[in-house]
Amino acid sequence: MDRRTLAGGLGGLALVVAAVVALRTVDAPGTLEREIADGVEVVASQEPVKPANPRTRALDVDALQVAWNGSASAYEVRWNGNVQLVPTPEVELPGLDPRAETSVEVRAVSATGRRSEPLLISATPGDLYDDRWDDQLVGQVDRFDGPEALDPRKWRVQAEPECLGLRPFGQARRIDVDCPTAAFQSNTPVRFGMPAADGATGRAVVSVAGAVESSHVRLTLLPDPWQYLEETDAQPRGSVSLDVTTQGTRIIADPDLPRTGRQITLGDSQTTGLVAGVRHRWEMRVLPDAVVALRDGVVVAYEPVAITERLVHPRIRIDGGGFLDAFGVGGVPERVVPTEVIPLDEDVELPPDAVAAKLVSSVPGRQVTVSDLPLTTGKVAAAQRARLVVIRKPESRPQALPRLSDRSGGMKTGAPRLHVVHEDGTKPPQPLPRKGRVLVTAEVNAIGHRGIELELDGKRIAALPTDEQGSAVPGRHEFWLDTAALGIGSSARLRLGVLPADGGEPVIAETVFALG
Repeated sequence: MDRRTLAGGLGGLALVVAAVVALRTVDAPGTLEREIADGVEVVASQEPVKPANPRTRALDVDALQVAWNGSASAYEVRWNGNVQLVPTPEVELPGLDPRAETSVEVRAVSATGRRSEPLLISATPGDLYDDRWDDQLVGQVDRFDGPEALDPRKWRVQAEPECLGLRPFGQARRIDVDCPTAAFQSNTPVRFGMPAADGATGRAVVSVAGAVESSHVRLTLLPDPWQYLEETDAQPRGSVSLDVTTQGTRIIADPDLPRTGRQITLGDSQTTGLVAGVRHRWEMRVLPDAVVALRDGVVVAYEPVAITERLVHPRIRIDGGGFLDAFGVGGVPERVVPTEVIPLDEDVELPPDAVAAKLVSSVPGRQVTVSDLPLTTGKVAAAQRARLVVIRKPESRPQALPRLSDRSGGMKTGAPRLHVVHEDGTKPPQPLPRKGRVLVTAEVNAIGHRGIELELDGKRIAALPTDEQGSAVPGRHEFWLDTAALGIGSSARLRLGVLPADGGEPVIAETVFALG
């Protein structure tokens, strides 16, 4: 489901979440006239301030990443005749000439569409790219650029098939994850060896971008046999996870693992979490006495624990959507083991190309039992809370390649939201005082809309254009409502309509609040 078509509301005694709703079916694209009813005051938004402190880097030889400092609702980025609106002070521009200098202009954009003076940046991606990042990895780096990247011999995918696709990235493509939850279990284990020059006995590296503000990525190193079980929210016994959200990065370890007391100095990084639409490279570096998280080579988190197992199995989990780019492991080289895990909801025949079979059962208390099955077993009987693990010949493919549909590019955005609070601080679901003013905050997450409309009990009380100097961006709009002047009854229904630039059906958020 595309987040750009979602609608919702927050606050009030009732919450109505609607799909795209037709507000005025006869409207055509055009300039929205500003209209403010008596009893409504628009809180003036600040003028956009020119971005500052530009920074550049490159994760690929033909892709330039640009970051800057700023606190605007969003930013307009121009380069090589292209224009892109982004909600965060960072952007990635793929498909560039590695040897050519790229000039970039960045403008802060207010919620009503006003632009600041441009910040000018120039860089050559080929000069910034460091091709030594994978020197400590073993085997081939997985590039998630097509269905072959999810070959069932290498990966077991736990996700609804229709929520995985291929999204353009410059001249190439990458796997787009549009699922509430998706898990990718690697069939290539990590075996720890002698410490390398940086002290690591093993490592796992994932390159990924966020999709929206709620994106969440977790890379977990699972000891045997937890890699055979489905992904859950519980931390498996003996495991360690690299946990990344838009708020930052942390290491989560099973509390039963030995604590070492190791102290590690964190690096100087202005941002440590996911960024919507911009890839970053996270490394989970395993030392004998600590597990360290690095973002683009900078230490951002660690946990002073010792992993007791010598061989672990990496799993990537993405919640809320993301952009899966690359994956690799380091340590002692290990071969891929084509593995299929079959729930025993019914009797199952052992396939003829199996070289080993196991029966895995989970029991309460984070316990798992594993028993080997003779290959002469033939049919395995159905069993509750049990799974059949089939290890196949190296040339076997347990299942067909996934069918990944092509998807259009562009930034995903979330639903609009409405918040209501009385000037004395009272919030729904408590009844608001009848006297005084109510502050309504409309959070608009869409890109490219031409305005917003606010209705109170079916009557339009505000129309506000949001494209004063160009395409509109995500932003906050605030209105003071005079309860006496507007004649609000014992309860009131507010409806926010975000009007697309193409004249399509508005996206609606609604909320209801009561007056005491």
